[in-house]
Formats: sequence, structure tokens, C-alpha cells
Amino acid sequence: MAEPQRQQKHHSLQIEDRGVLRATGIERVDLFSEELITAQTGLGLLHIKGEGLHMDSLDSQTGDLLARGKVTAVSYTESGPNLSFFARLFK
Repeated sequence: MAEPQRQQKHHSLQIEDRGVLRATGIERVDLFSEELITAQTGLGLLHIKGEGLHMDSLDSQTGDLLARGKVTAVSYTESGPNLSFFARLFK
């Protein structure tokens, strides 16, 4: 039997002066540190690289993310199978 498709949230990304990043359509944050934030979107994994990164807010209901710090790179990768916390940790 086919698995029901989940409703894909609208995703957008806005960067102001390389210091403030706003994103919508975030389903979950898999990893965050001062150098990297990895977040799952309906369109794939979003990787935000930088210096002194910190998340000001993440609203799990609306999928809105606000992060600050020096953004040096943003990239996307296609989503793989959903892995457990430990599988992602030891990947």
C-alpha cells in the first residue's frame, strides 16, 4: 500500500547583510553549531555554514527559523531516508 504523501510547506530563504537568516518551511533542525546549521525542508536538507551562528528562534508549528551570525555558504542536498538520532550522529 502506498504511503500517504505529507503536505509540503512553502519554503523561502532570506539573508540580510550575511548576518541575519530567515527561513520558512523548516520541518526540523538536525544539527546546529557555531559553524553549521542543518535543517530539513520539504525540498531537501538546507545547510547553512558560517561563523558564530546561533538560532534566535525556531517555531515548530509554522516552520519559521531565525538565525544570526556570519553566513558564509548556503547549500541544499536531496533528502535521504529518515534516520534516527543515533544514525545521524554516527553517520
